[in-house]
Amino acid sequence: MIYNNYRYIYPPRPKNSIPPDELDFWDNDTLVSQPKLNGSNCIIFTNGIESFVMNRHNQKMVNFKLTKNEILSLYKGNGWMVINGEYMNKSKKDKYDQIFNHKFVIFDILVYNSDYLIGKTFKERINLINKLYNINNKSNDSEFLYKISDNIYFVKSYYENFKSLYNSIISIDMYEGLVLKRKNAKLEIVSSSSNNHKSQLKCRKPTKNYKY
Repeated sequence: MIYNNYRYIYPPRPKNSIPPDELDFWDNDTLVSQPKLNGSNCIIFTNGIESFVMNRHNQKMVNFKLTKNEILSLYKGNGWMVINGEYMNKSKKDKYDQIFNHKFVIFDILVYNSDYLIGKTFKERINLINKLYNINNKSNDSEFLYKISDNIYFVKSYYENFKSLYNSIISIDMYEGLVLKRKNAKLEIVSSSSNNHKSQLKCRKPTKNYKY
């Protein structure tokens, strides 16, 4: 499907949750696991000249600190690109207890070369990001992220050992848990916030409940 001018696309998001003790059941070679960061879902639309930075509610992302040059550094190919990720804006800390703020962490691509990637599987879209940003030759900023530039990262994807991964990240402030995505799930037209949610699950780490 051709995407030749800016129009909003809702990001694919999980709605259904599973408890951590079910992770072994879902670790069955059909899913990809990505660490779930604790920021704000962010979609970047650009044609290499214009850029639109939006949140998951079809509103302009406020307090977005990346410069236009940094945004345009993501641009590859021709025509329009639409990239989905997490904008870290909650002053959460990394494993070294350092604030990890005003960073954009990519986890999906929805449009490339003005081609709305309808029908492309999640695994195919991950592989496209790997190719576009030469991920295999990038440094690891942490165990769970590839560093593309000073403020732009790509979250790692894992195909096994989900419970071990979950146990590795739950003590790190900037991670909320895991998102599991069916690797062969094809992208549907994302015309509402409910599209594509059936192919994803989330597993959150325990949080405190305060009572007054």
